[in-house]
Amino acid sequence: MDAAGPGRRRAGRPSRALLTRESILDTAFALADERGGDFSVAAIARRLGVQPPAIYNYFSNRADIIAGMRGALGRRIDSSPFDLAPWHEAVLPWARDYLDALGQHPGIVAALATLPIDSEPESIDEYERIVAAFRRDGYPERRIVPALVSIESFIIGSALDAIAPDDNMSPSKAPDLAPKLLRAERLARESAEESGVPMARAVFEFGLAALVDGLRSAGQRETRRAGGRISPPR
Repeated sequence: MDAAGPGRRRAGRPSRALLTRESILDTAFALADERGGDFSVAAIARRLGVQPPAIYNYFSNRADIIAGMRGALGRRIDSSPFDLAPWHEAVLPWARDYLDALGQHPGIVAALATLPIDSEPESIDEYERIVAAFRRDGYPERRIVPALVSIESFIIGSALDAIAPDDNMSPSKAPDLAPKLLRAERLARESAEESGVPMARAVFEFGLAALVDGLRSAGQRETRRAGGRISPPR
């Protein structure tokens, strides 16, 4: 007879790791890294050595898992600068954190980009904090969401660009067809090398600064046209 007695678990560690939300999310990220966003609950269960119903004890469906992945990435992004700094300053380190978080798991970028934020409470809290900073700084209220979506779209696109070949914009195989593009691409690459950062990062930093400057200027112009009348935060 088992020394542990009937109905009792043997002493010591179980032969299989206990299933947790974290282990499910880690496995989902691993699958996304391997095959992009095209993974299933069944694939996660197989990788973990359990049956799919076991996964549903923690997540209601695949979309719920993706929402959890978004939350896990969101915890790596520091949005606290928005509490004190002007939005156009706070958004710079936030955008860099965001890009770095996406860069760790580029396979899930497309799935995350199409996920409604109301499926992830942590994302809602983060965006509420950012919107509060825009309003505090007097940004035209009707332009806050368009500005935020523009910045986020740029970050997502930059995350995808970071996994493309470094010479993605070079017409090196047909230089006679586009000599101006060839020169411009070469100069951009040389500039990135001089600054000591990868080409994709140099492009991101330039684009981010230009985008934020443009959005800030657009907001200021609209405020001037309105005679400086800004609705007080409610």
